[in-house]
Amino acid sequence: MSESAGDMAERCGRLMRFALRPRLSPADDVEYLQLVREFLSDADFQDVTNAFALGLGLRILNASTQSGLALGTTMESPFQLQREDYHSRMSASDRIVQGLVHLAIAAWCFPRAEDLREADDVLPARMAVDQLVEYLHTLCEDLKTREERGAAESIAEVRIAWQHILALGKYSDSADGRGSFATLAGKVRYALNFLTDHGFLKREGPDTRPTWLARPTFRIHVREFAGHEAFTMVMRAAPEAPHG
Repeated sequence: MSESAGDMAERCGRLMRFALRPRLSPADDVEYLQLVREFLSDADFQDVTNAFALGLGLRILNASTQSGLALGTTMESPFQLQREDYHSRMSASDRIVQGLVHLAIAAWCFPRAEDLREADDVLPARMAVDQLVEYLHTLCEDLKTREERGAAESIAEVRIAWQHILALGKYSDSADGRGSFATLAGKVRYALNFLTDHGFLKREGPDTRPTWLARPTFRIHVREFAGHEAFTMVMRAAPEAPHG
């Protein structure tokens, strides 16, 4: 391998190293910004980086100087999230509920299809736990009504999720008001914190009343998987739920 090829491979590796830190943006690191600019302007560097990523079991979903490299995984990637990575002691029904909670968060952020096509600098609405609890509860009532009226085809996992959510208490009676994982508020908070830890959301405000804001990478990932049947069902019902 020539020195220039070796240098390029090293820069590709450094770029992937930055991209694998999802909470880091190019604005946080000058070298990351320089490498993203090279990726966007140099076709050879882009080809080598794409091949480098594929060899690791990764796909480059998007690249921009604002959000950096947004990565997805291939089916057998060592970076693919496993069930036990999310919550090692979560029951099967709780996993299904968490799936609907994540879909509702995506629908809150991007209630219209055109919202997914917006530029990175167009920010979606902020979220708070209590807002999402009420939104999700109303969404589940709408999904139940639609199924009972035959207005939507039934998906077993979605039905199980809304049944469990409607049976849950919304908030905890604990003094600090935070709620346990057994409440809907606790499950929503867990999902928000998970998405924050993985670089999809940004948490702001005081601990007593935090809010969350979607990062550009969240729009990219939701857009990538927006054709999923369950997400389509949620999007159809979501506009009927209060949002604000």
